[in-house]
Amino acid sequence: MNMHRGAKAFARRSLILGLNALLIITVATVYILLLRSPTRVFEATNFLGYWAASNLLAHRENPYDQEALLALEREQGWQGAEPVYSWNPPWLHLILLPLGALSFRQAAALWFVLNPLLIGLSALLMWNVVSQRRGRAQLGLALLAVFLFSRSLHALLEGQVNTLVLLGCAGFLTLALARRDLLAGAALVLVTVKRHLAYLLLPTLLLIGLLRRRWRIIIGFSACLILLVFLASWLFPYWGEAYLSLFDVPASPLGTTAYITPTVRGFTKALANFDVGAWPALICLTSFLILIPLRGRDLSLPTVAGLSLIVGLPTAPFGWSTDQILLLLPILQIATWMPKLTAPQKRIATLSLVFIYAYALCAWLVSYRDVAFLALPVMVGLLWAYTYRKLLGTGGATGTAVIESKNATPH
Repeated sequence: MNMHRGAKAFARRSLILGLNALLIITVATVYILLLRSPTRVFEATNFLGYWAASNLLAHRENPYDQEALLALEREQGWQGAEPVYSWNPPWLHLILLPLGALSFRQAAALWFVLNPLLIGLSALLMWNVVSQRRGRAQLGLALLAVFLFSRSLHALLEGQVNTLVLLGCAGFLTLALARRDLLAGAALVLVTVKRHLAYLLLPTLLLIGLLRRRWRIIIGFSACLILLVFLASWLFPYWGEAYLSLFDVPASPLGTTAYITPTVRGFTKALANFDVGAWPALICLTSFLILIPLRGRDLSLPTVAGLSLIVGLPTAPFGWSTDQILLLLPILQIATWMPKLTAPQKRIATLSLVFIYAYALCAWLVSYRDVAFLALPVMVGLLWAYTYRKLLGTGGATGTAVIESKNATPH
């Protein structure tokens, strides 16, 4: 019996070592191939703007200097009349500083290798938070669901940094449910690198922390953010004025005519040429800040986070279709709830999820218009609400509470 058990343990360790070796070889091979690719492969990606700003900050220069950005980007083959802007706060460029210190080709190749790993890690963390199933088959299905989502693939091809926001959200939930509150607060700083994605999620999670007297979350978040601001100020003391002045350029996403994005604001622009401004965001934020103290004690952290993302993505003042990679959290929640539904409900939920994935893929590859992706968070939100309500209605409330609160803190 002991020999048999030892053989199984040896086989398991050998499999893990083999998979790790395969992963390392694959990553190294892909990196070498990307490194040898022509610069034009990365030229029109969002990463060009992130790298240029980080490169300037690495040399203690203004990361928002339009002329310097354009000069750097044209050296990499960019042909546009204006630079590829990075609308992000300077602590993003501080986080990407090691990449900014490299040449563009090296940095781009490294980022395009790291980004899938960030998404995969986020997927595993989120699955661990929302599901009790830990088998290899379940983890494999979770990873498959994440990488088949067109918003994940689009974000990867663009070299996007919303993957850091996804990792920050997943890391916060994992650490907070494990009661490692200082680290959870520090992880939450990652969601601020794209402020339009954090407008609802961040205040809601911090308010939950305050209501539940999780002071270490607030301390960890504040300390980490202050440290990043201090380091950014040490590298370039005048970043505040430079950052705000960036939003005065004609290409600013805060402008009234520049972009038609997958938000309520973008939809009203496209439909009626009417700019609702930040009113949808203000209404939703106010509503959440009122409702969370009233109902927040009855909800788990993953539920609050999922709901904040479903509502926050389409109501933000601006945002891009690639940012909808954050819908992966509510999608994985739906996947964990579906097995507990009745057979007819399960069929409805499965077909709906397949339709959502197909719509996201067609909207990207067939006739791409960013505003068409406004339907995506709406559809995910409706399916999320349907599965959650049906689970409660079929006596699954207790099961839901157990799944979502297995490591949760007491009220």
